[in-house]
Amino acid sequence: MNPPRSLLLTFLLFPLTLLSAAAAQHPVYEPSGTPMRTVAEAPTPHGLRLIPVSMRQRFDRDILSGIAPASASLTLTGWRGETVQAQVLVEAPDGFQSLTATSAAGHIDVRPLRYTTGNGVLIPDIIDSFDGQHFQGCVRPLLLSCVLPADAPPVINDTLIVIANGTRLTLPVTIAVCAATLPPPSAWAFHLDLWQHPDAASRWHDVPMWSEAHLNTLQPQLRYLADMGQKTITCTLIEEAWQSQTYDRFRSMVAITKAADGTWQYDYSAFDTWVTFARETIGMKSATLNCYTMIPWSLTFPYTDAATGCRVAPKLVPGSAEYEAFWGAFLTDFVRHLKAKGWLSITRIAMDERPDNLLKPALEIVRKYAPELKIVAACDHPSAINRDFEDVSYAYGHCEKLIAELPDRKAKGKTTTFYTCLYPRRPNTLMYCDLAESEWLIPMAAHYGLDGMLRWAFHSWEANPFYSMDHVRFPSGDTALMYPGARPSLRLNAIRNGIQTFEKIRLLRAEAERQNRPDALAPLTEALQRFTVARGQEAGIHEADLTALDQALDAVTLILFPSAPQP
Repeated sequence: MNPPRSLLLTFLLFPLTLLSAAAAQHPVYEPSGTPMRTVAEAPTPHGLRLIPVSMRQRFDRDILSGIAPASASLTLTGWRGETVQAQVLVEAPDGFQSLTATSAAGHIDVRPLRYTTGNGVLIPDIIDSFDGQHFQGCVRPLLLSCVLPADAPPVINDTLIVIANGTRLTLPVTIAVCAATLPPPSAWAFHLDLWQHPDAASRWHDVPMWSEAHLNTLQPQLRYLADMGQKTITCTLIEEAWQSQTYDRFRSMVAITKAADGTWQYDYSAFDTWVTFARETIGMKSATLNCYTMIPWSLTFPYTDAATGCRVAPKLVPGSAEYEAFWGAFLTDFVRHLKAKGWLSITRIAMDERPDNLLKPALEIVRKYAPELKIVAACDHPSAINRDFEDVSYAYGHCEKLIAELPDRKAKGKTTTFYTCLYPRRPNTLMYCDLAESEWLIPMAAHYGLDGMLRWAFHSWEANPFYSMDHVRFPSGDTALMYPGARPSLRLNAIRNGIQTFEKIRLLRAEAERQNRPDALAPLTEALQRFTVARGQEAGIHEADLTALDQALDAVTLILFPSAPQP
């Protein structure tokens, strides 16, 4: 298958200031491509202007928007602890000779959006910085963000200041702050599982694997992920668990050698470096170590033969004596190592879309040699074997079918999530998808009572993602949600906004129960009825559904937290 919060925002979400020691080895530029043509071209008699627009839409850089500003100011609403955002277009009919932006009071951080291509079409997807950048086209989207601190006043006022081609443009911004509080991401319940790929960072930044320079390039990327509430650390036990489906290989974090006397030797240096880095440097101490995999797609298991000095890769089928000999020895030593490191309780053997006829004998080996290890798996459909896994993620289309099983799994402390990959065509997080779809997926999980979401590729970059996100086999954007230099995609940003909504829903439900006021949830319950598997696959409904959910959340918040100011 595919730090503390303050009004002087340090912009944790987009940690580009951490990149001086991890600068990309490649230039950042925008390609030429076919315009998106999503906004009707219209004559624009005016000159430079600022236009507040929906956060859930994309805008073509080469087509004048033809959109009149709804007002001369911008008003936002949010909980304390929440990151509130807005999108503002800078329109320059004669193009951009220069462009910078900031906020007067420093409460708001401003980032320009950059374009890359998907299927040859220019798409705004890269959340970037103004440093040394030249901007093409006649429309440039800006992303405004403000982290509302836990002690935020009821109202925050600021002004967006844009200098475009030497002309100063301003837009007053007011943020109404509700009394309700969103906890920090480390306390979020949403189970986010985005698979990491350290090899891609090594190649792009041209640094040796597991060197200090390599970890420096990874640090801002993983900090962003941790600030989304990421719950897993992706580890690889063998070479190419996914049969070279990505531009960069997935190398094993454990070096396996068969000694001349036939015994097995294991070097966990890379594994230990990666896990220690993620847990200690990044702070992901509550994350599980999801270790892929005992059933690779190719069923080949590379190791070094010390007797010959050669690398060999025998094909071993689960259920065979050879498979048991290989994995029995490994699991026995792996458990020993995990106990010594104190990581046994957080380690999972991870499987990915493997059929039951291979899962069954592989699980028998785990239970025989390492019964302490629990299983995590992404499965394209539920079955008698995978229903009891500690952490299981099912393909999008099966969400409705899981409702009956969820109470029992929750009672046992087990995790149940969903995933998207090539399927479905919509809703998804791909380049061709409406931007609102990435966010829509998350409250869908809340509607069905699921714990979270899995996506197979956080940063498995193509050859040059600043030029193109196309893959030789998969839809454009399938392999990455983060760009080099820790530049988040709009799609990843939308997922984070959806997670904030998920947490609000969870906390409002808990508050209604605490106050014994289930009736207060009626607007929210009604709005969530739209978030079904079937409806999600319809075109053009996702932004409207999210807007209705926003209105319901505001209404319920005002009921349960009456001291909250009116927006």
